[in-house]
Amino acid sequence: MLSVNPVRIFASLVLCISISAAASAQRTWLDNALEPCSQSKAAFYLEGNGMEGAHHKAKIFNLDGTVKGEGTFNDSEYRIPDGSFTYYWPNGKVESSGKFLNGKKDGVWKRYDKWGSELAEKVYDISHLANLVYTMAQTMPEYPGGEKAMVRYIKDEVGKAPKNALATFVVEKDGHIGDVEIVGVEDPSMKEKITNSIASDPRWKAGVQDGQPVRVKMRVPLN
Repeated sequence: MLSVNPVRIFASLVLCISISAAASAQRTWLDNALEPCSQSKAAFYLEGNGMEGAHHKAKIFNLDGTVKGEGTFNDSEYRIPDGSFTYYWPNGKVESSGKFLNGKKDGVWKRYDKWGSELAEKVYDISHLANLVYTMAQTMPEYPGGEKAMVRYIKDEVGKAPKNALATFVVEKDGHIGDVEIVGVEDPSMKEKITNSIASDPRWKAGVQDGQPVRVKMRVPLN
């Protein structure tokens, strides 16, 4: 008959309970606003994830164990986020990413919908707006008649561009164009003519973010 050692069974139970208690002790329970709370009121929980230089790394989890966010903190209690941070949708896609500065979101935060498509960026420090160039804005710049009308205008000015020609440029806050770059055009003369044609056309309506005109970088196929 197989003998059972009750002392060994008891020790194993104590060890399992200790491990479980240690894991629970390492968790910080968070409410819907990601503020510390009791376990009974928690919507998320946080666990430390080592160090990154002088910063404390941590991950935030949904109660089902999927990752809600991850980043760095400047305190061992994980109360003051500082540095790069990324948040995720429940399906694992990135929801937003950016930086914290001493507990406050700072600078430009990239935002995405749950399918992974870019949304308008969010700026958390107004001083960044002066020379910030958006790739997505709440209201994108507009050319009278749309991009096809712009392509027709260029064709009338300099002729038909090569098949894969592409223009990138910045629509400034007053609708003027800057930082024009032409890709896919080998002829230097045509490239210069297209550049001058785009840069000298002031008919763009500026992009808008949070009710204010902003600089927006555009990419427009030229055929």
